[in-house]
Amino acid sequence: MNNIRLIIQNSIATLEIDCKNEKVNILSLQVLNELDEKLNEIIQNKSIKLLLIKSGKKNTFIAGADIKEIQAFNNEEEVLGLLEKGHSIFNKLENLVIPSVVYINGACMGGGLELALACTHRVISTQSKLAFPEVKLGFFPGLGGTQRAPRVMGLINALDLILSGKSIDAKKAYRIQLADAIFDEGQKEFKLKAFINDVLNHKIKKRKTFSLLESWPLREIVFKKALKSLERKVSKNFKGPYIALDIIKKTYQKDFKQGLELEAKEFSKLAVSKEAKYMIELFFMFEKYNKNFTKTKEPLSKVSILGCGVMGQGIIWLFSKYLKEVRIKDISLDYIQGALKKIAKLYDFALKNRSLSKTQVDFNMNKISYTKDFKGMQDIEFAIEVIFENEKVKKQAYKELEEVLNPDAIIASNTSSISIETLSQNIKNKKNFLGVHFFNPANLMPLVEVIPSSHTSKKTINRVLELLVSCGKTPIVVGDCAGFVVNRILLPYLNEAAFILKDSSSITQIDKVLKDFGMPMGPFILADTVGIDVGYEVSKILNKAYGKRMPISDILIKLHELKLFGRKTQEGFYTYEGKKILENQSIESMINENRKDITNDEILDRCLLIMINEAARCLEENIVQDANTINFAMITGTGFPPYKGGLLSYANDLGLEYIVKTLKKLQEEQGIRFKPCKLLLALEKNNQNFNTGDTLWKV
Repeated sequence: MNNIRLIIQNSIATLEIDCKNEKVNILSLQVLNELDEKLNEIIQNKSIKLLLIKSGKKNTFIAGADIKEIQAFNNEEEVLGLLEKGHSIFNKLENLVIPSVVYINGACMGGGLELALACTHRVISTQSKLAFPEVKLGFFPGLGGTQRAPRVMGLINALDLILSGKSIDAKKAYRIQLADAIFDEGQKEFKLKAFINDVLNHKIKKRKTFSLLESWPLREIVFKKALKSLERKVSKNFKGPYIALDIIKKTYQKDFKQGLELEAKEFSKLAVSKEAKYMIELFFMFEKYNKNFTKTKEPLSKVSILGCGVMGQGIIWLFSKYLKEVRIKDISLDYIQGALKKIAKLYDFALKNRSLSKTQVDFNMNKISYTKDFKGMQDIEFAIEVIFENEKVKKQAYKELEEVLNPDAIIASNTSSISIETLSQNIKNKKNFLGVHFFNPANLMPLVEVIPSSHTSKKTINRVLELLVSCGKTPIVVGDCAGFVVNRILLPYLNEAAFILKDSSSITQIDKVLKDFGMPMGPFILADTVGIDVGYEVSKILNKAYGKRMPISDILIKLHELKLFGRKTQEGFYTYEGKKILENQSIESMINENRKDITNDEILDRCLLIMINEAARCLEENIVQDANTINFAMITGTGFPPYKGGLLSYANDLGLEYIVKTLKKLQEEQGIRFKPCKLLLALEKNNQNFNTGDTLWKV
């Protein structure tokens, strides 16, 4: 297959990468082999004075390595063989006797950026984005990235890119010396030609002026700071970034060949690890759910949001960024003005990180209009209420909306726990009503649960999925029940932490155990962040729906009675004074005096197995169709550690025999909330797990 064209003209060789039958260029084994062949041709042609590498794709240079090839590897030797071949090809490129220039015209990710680093010079169009996203897949750059990046852009900048996986724009690439020149795509013809002439005439000077901290022995400070930053943000169980840091520390300014050997050896181990397999699976799940709709001729673009509290503000910001028209409705103009100020602050953050320009921010803010009495709604195509969890209030809002909206408009509820079937009871146009549940903060969290009622039309579902994906969200369609998927599984976890606290342990110990397990925050700091009032209202709805197996903890009830709602009132499970966060000593009076000792493993079992049991019930009741949907929902909706594969992959690894045995023991000790569900018992009896037992819940 011809993926790379070689053109030789006026003593300049041009390699144009244009992968056949692909929307973007992928650095597959086939492409690497073709690159090797073309480089051999160039080496043999003594008339060539310069090599130019560019892309034949619009807005993309190389999107990265072929993830499917990495996913298919079964042992370290296979990976090592590929890396050694890749290293030899990139070394051949780097060691050409002629200069090489790469022109980057858009996305340049992973292996594409490693290829660019092996070139003498990098020229970048202004719309380009560059990144080493490998850390998000459970490993790190393995084609020389850990060795070349510090040499080209300096140690501090290289660590920042490799350990975070974040993208940078062309301006930053130039500032950190990753790029030698940047210009608009429209200037390419003459600017690139001028740059090549300067290279041939030896007029390009290297700017090597890195921080003094990178010199020995001060660089030890850089490595210590990088490690501390990692420890604050990333669980030590997620090995990829920690191993990458260790490799760079051991090889920085040392023998290049030995550095490549260590990089390849460690990459090979990680690439076939369970951690990497789970992260790659998550990558493909994002792709799957982001394509789970059919494009329409007229996508939804004029929306209204009822309610502008914290959740509403995030949704307003999101829609104003991506859609044409956004109308806010709230009962108070003062509330609306306060919300607009907070939305402007969200845009300030986008300005600071240069993801949006001042012109773009002003344009987006001007899309927002507001009303307190349903005026100006006749052209709205999609309206979503984001008001408090009160069934009566929500139903009244739908009644008023239906009076002013076009009959074809879609009405949605952002309820986090109330059944959509229940909320749709009095809706006239039931086929255009559904649940669209965002997660807080809505501007950041990728997941949205889409919940149809029994009357919602397929057309409505499709149009809403298209809307959400166009706004950068990843929606999943789930069945209707109290709490849907994420909150139905998460709330028992939060309540169980409070049940443990009442009889044993401490707030900080329980939070630390779950944080060390890999959760982004402990259950008590999470409850305070979400709001005790919100948690209590959702718990009340779930308790009403599911009865004795979802009781509300006494401590949660007491905190709600005292109006200690967490961060919003500066007091909940913790007290908040500026940056100082301390255990709330007043909770001592809510705790049993004769508390029992409990091990960290027991805390984990009680908090996690109760979630696994509820997740199995969601499958049993066909709320979701497969275990991967739950894995995806819990990772993207709650931050369950992705490198553990999600809740039900973790259950498989733990073993269903152990889970059922422990749940039965906990049922005897703690009560009916731990009673194993029928599906769990059936899977364990048949020696199956959540990957192999899907026939049991699809009957």
